[in-house]
Amino acid sequence: MNLNQPDVARDELIRAVESGQPETIARVAMFNVWPLLTSHTELLITSVATLHDSVLDRYPALRLVHPMTAVLSRTSRAFKPRVDSGAARSMTPEEVDFVVLSQLIAFRASGDIESALVYAGRLLDRVQSVRIASRDRIDGPLWFFHHQIGSTFLAAGDSAGALRELAMARQLGKLSAQFDAERTALGRIALAHAFRGALVDAELALGEARMLDTLTPAHATSCISTENTTDALIAVDRMSDDVDERIAALAPYDSTDLTWPFALLARTRALLFRQHPDDALEAIRLARESHSLQPGCFASDVVDSGSIDALVLAGDVSRARAIVASIAEPGVLTRLAAVRLALRQGASDDAALYLRVLGSDQSLGPAQRGESVVLAGWLEFVRSGDLDRDTALRMHRVIRKPENRRIIALMPRQLVACVRARLDADMADEFDVATAGVEHFEMNARPVLTAGELRVLHALRDRASTATMAQAFEVSPNTIKSQLRSIYTKLGCSTREDALRIAEHLHILTLDEG
Repeated sequence: MNLNQPDVARDELIRAVESGQPETIARVAMFNVWPLLTSHTELLITSVATLHDSVLDRYPALRLVHPMTAVLSRTSRAFKPRVDSGAARSMTPEEVDFVVLSQLIAFRASGDIESALVYAGRLLDRVQSVRIASRDRIDGPLWFFHHQIGSTFLAAGDSAGALRELAMARQLGKLSAQFDAERTALGRIALAHAFRGALVDAELALGEARMLDTLTPAHATSCISTENTTDALIAVDRMSDDVDERIAALAPYDSTDLTWPFALLARTRALLFRQHPDDALEAIRLARESHSLQPGCFASDVVDSGSIDALVLAGDVSRARAIVASIAEPGVLTRLAAVRLALRQGASDDAALYLRVLGSDQSLGPAQRGESVVLAGWLEFVRSGDLDRDTALRMHRVIRKPENRRIIALMPRQLVACVRARLDADMADEFDVATAGVEHFEMNARPVLTAGELRVLHALRDRASTATMAQAFEVSPNTIKSQLRSIYTKLGCSTREDALRIAEHLHILTLDEG
């Protein structure tokens, strides 16, 4: 393959197009795909757009360039290339590289992140173990391979792994003949830092990116989307004055760029901070219906966690609990949302379990670690009604940082007051500055049930029917039904099973009572 001569690639493709032979166009385009993509993007796209499916099926790298591929990636006609071993054996090493790259990008675009990670691993293994002189030149695609591997890790929510590969892409990009290579990598580095909550690092990377050269058509759209999404995440975490402007600059809900889950994360966080849960749920619905979601992937984590928080804020706690219960392996964001839900409900045992899992996760970024500290303090407050000074100091170290302003808004008013009461005068002043202007919700008091309701609640544990309870308590069935409705309302649930579980968590009903 020609990986290093863009002028030769252009001239050969022009001659192929003039021949009018689809197979010739495809063969020449594939042989020169890298220099055409980086230096003659429009010529490559318009040439490939003329090719029929029967031709493109034999050239997966070209299929990705076809303008229809991105649009169809979210449908049942998503492009998921498979290459049999016989065909692979007849390929040159360069061709194998680009086939694996095509598989990585195609599966990632279709929402199959699990398969995309497999191909990312294969490509990484190839660049580390298979020497190809034309690939490893400064005008070769090695930087782009690392960039796509790192971007796939980022799409999977593995920000630490993404930073490792993107740092390599950035260093190679500095040497690359493609003058926007470094900026392309820096944008994704900034996004990874912003997601982790390392906002200073994100701003530094973003600033460096924007000082570099003008973007080429090959990378302009994805670079701008990445940089705007990073801006939005930073603004939301700091709750800065330009949040609305940053959110408005995000790509639309149905964007095919891999940054769409991060854009959704920024949108929902901003809406929830402003106390607009219905708008947050609508944003989630629009994004979810525009993309294929794989259970357990990062995008699902964003959707699930945002849905839980929005439903709680909207007062639909039962649906929020149902989401938590339905997820076998929740992601980090969903675990954090589950902790917040449990603490709001006074379910301290559930909260403690989720926090133990989060505490053992070494991949957490500064924001997730900081939020875990605050939630651990909240758990202590729920259990004892107070905080010791060491806990308050740990929470204060998180709260005083400007990048954690969004986390402050997650705390109930009573917890904020308790933290402040444990600080000395200087720290209290610093605490007041950090929390100024942030609205806090009121923790609900522990539900109080009447004697009759408690009697019914205990009877539920024995799976007694409404008629049985009415007969045992010498009241009418309508009275039992009325008491059940009152119990459900007070406990924020709609089933007997949920009522018993919540009552046990809140110590209204214990296992040895009856």
